[in-house]
Amino acid sequence: MKRWRLKLLGLILLSSLLLLSHINRSVEAFGKSENAKKSRVLVILVDMSGSANLARHTVYREAFEKIYQNLGQGDRVMVGTITGRSYIDFKPAVDVKIPKKSIWVNRIQFERNLTESKEKIRREVDRLLSRKRGTKRTEILNSLNIAETIFHNEKRRKILVILSDMIQDSKEYNFDRVKVTDKYIDKIIRYRKKHNLIPSLTDVKVYVAGASGTDSNKFRSIEKFWARYFAESGADFSHHRYGHSLISFEKGL
Repeated sequence: MKRWRLKLLGLILLSSLLLLSHINRSVEAFGKSENAKKSRVLVILVDMSGSANLARHTVYREAFEKIYQNLGQGDRVMVGTITGRSYIDFKPAVDVKIPKKSIWVNRIQFERNLTESKEKIRREVDRLLSRKRGTKRTEILNSLNIAETIFHNEKRRKILVILSDMIQDSKEYNFDRVKVTDKYIDKIIRYRKKHNLIPSLTDVKVYVAGASGTDSNKFRSIEKFWARYFAESGADFSHHRYGHSLISFEKGL
């Protein structure tokens, strides 16, 4: 009888451990899925053209500082450049994931990892924005196709920040030299649709800082183009997030 009781007690204990293990795995999986929804992938594209030399030292730095101060746990930060060869030669200047607190990592180690990751982002971005010589072209359109590739299959919230004057300057299109009319906008969109060149940016929230133009009419016509283009791509674009300065930026976890 005594042996039978010991066996029964052992079975109860084993069942309890198995149940507790299952619950822990379920809670951990749920936590991961919740964090995946709340943490973000931030793709920051920086205009490296000669016309943006001054902006890189002023407007872009101010915008980056605002983004930096609002980074959150679990965020992935990828910074790339907009040049005349963005699509062909793309290589991120920064690709860092901000760590998040975990029961498996002690507080001291977490804080060390957090400091190291943020310092790396700041160091590499500072190096990028300190470059003195700009490139000849501003290939924004094709740079957006890179963003599509990065965001593809991402479960986290998607944010695209474009630090640029938004004046497309490529062999095909030069917004400085032409009037960006409704007819011109339709022509570009039709062509890029026909050749499957419009990126899929569904659920991507877009911020633009550094936007410019030779005068207010040019500024508004270029803004209208991007509003149309982002609408075609399925992105979450708002005129309130498009301007010369980054007025506000959402806070991370």
